[in-house]
Amino acid sequence: MLTKEIARELEARLDGDGAIEIDRVVHPARAERPSDLALAMGGDAAAALAQTKARAVLVANGKTALKRSFQAILTVADARIALARLTALFDPGPVHSAGVHPTAVIAPDAELALDVSVGAFVVIGPRSQIGAGTVILSHVTIGAGVRIGANALLHPGVRIGDRVRIGDRAIIHANTAIGVDGFSFAPDMASPIAFKPGLVLTRIHSLGSVEIGNDVEIGAGTTIDRATIEATRIGSGTKIDNQVHIGHNVSIGESCIVCGKVGISGSVKIGNRVRLAGGVGIADHVTIGDEAVVAAGSGVGSNVTAGSFVSGYPAQPHHRSVEQLTYLNRQKRLHGKVDELSARLKSVEQAIQK
Repeated sequence: MLTKEIARELEARLDGDGAIEIDRVVHPARAERPSDLALAMGGDAAAALAQTKARAVLVANGKTALKRSFQAILTVADARIALARLTALFDPGPVHSAGVHPTAVIAPDAELALDVSVGAFVVIGPRSQIGAGTVILSHVTIGAGVRIGANALLHPGVRIGDRVRIGDRAIIHANTAIGVDGFSFAPDMASPIAFKPGLVLTRIHSLGSVEIGNDVEIGAGTTIDRATIEATRIGSGTKIDNQVHIGHNVSIGESCIVCGKVGISGSVKIGNRVRLAGGVGIADHVTIGDEAVVAAGSGVGSNVTAGSFVSGYPAQPHHRSVEQLTYLNRQKRLHGKVDELSARLKSVEQAIQK
């Protein structure tokens, strides 16, 4: 790809030669050939530009001071957006063969659109429908009555349960399980009967499904439970990290970010554009409003209002968490003062008694 083509795709300012052929994006210190584009949008990468062998560089406007000249300089206004577009340009995607691998087992009444790729040892159940351009890599299992949209990508080892619905352009990473049964038993474990001897837990079956919108990405090792009666739902544009658990009957809105090791209990309702940082735990039947942010490691046990920023265990408004931590850090000094006052008071009392 030529430097002028990259500049156009990134909406970058190009100074210099627009006809340099680029075939690799690298850290400036790793540049070895004329076709390398040195990526230097801050930090040590920018410092390495002084010694790079690259002829073309990509820098962030106002953040990288160049101390030498290059044949082509691409300057972008928003480094993160530029990085997203640039990596998409140079990512060929996972290696796969066109068509259906001979070891795949596909139900006779399953419907595969044109140019669907199915890898080795894939199983696709009866009445399932796979949209055009979807790539299913090896050892994926798709149950009965599943519908997957167009241009989706399923990495090796993905497990899709019966009746799950997945929209267009979904990316599902390795060993994710979608549509597993919910963790639900009778009686209610919060009731007094749960503590009686001889208690027998009876499984509540999951008859519902999972519905996932368009442009959703789900990380490796994530599990999503099907609903008891209706559907566990994930809105379009939401991105879910690795090793996340989403319980039965959960509803997640659009364009949310759910970071690694988040655990969401059953029947939680999460609004649009919510941010859940790593390791957050959410109790069942909690509602989190639109555009709320939950800090890493927080334990959410009650509703979170729209637009709020909460942290801590239990989660509360972030300024209150900071205030409490501040006072906790003062405890040692406070106790020292109390001990000092107690000793002085005791001396005064002894002097009075004499």
